[in-house]
Amino acid sequence: MKVTSRDVRVFVLGMLAFLVFESIYNWEDSKQAFLSGYNYSK
Repeated sequence: MKVTSRDVRVFVLGMLAFLVFESIYNWEDSKQAFLSGYNYSK
């Protein structure tokens, strides 16, 4: 089975779309996790 650049693009766009939809759907949890990670790295 040969993996083409189109396959890679579709996979990356799918993962990006999932990340966007998940962030919008769980905005409060996403914001809290981001702030927690940001403050931990300081």
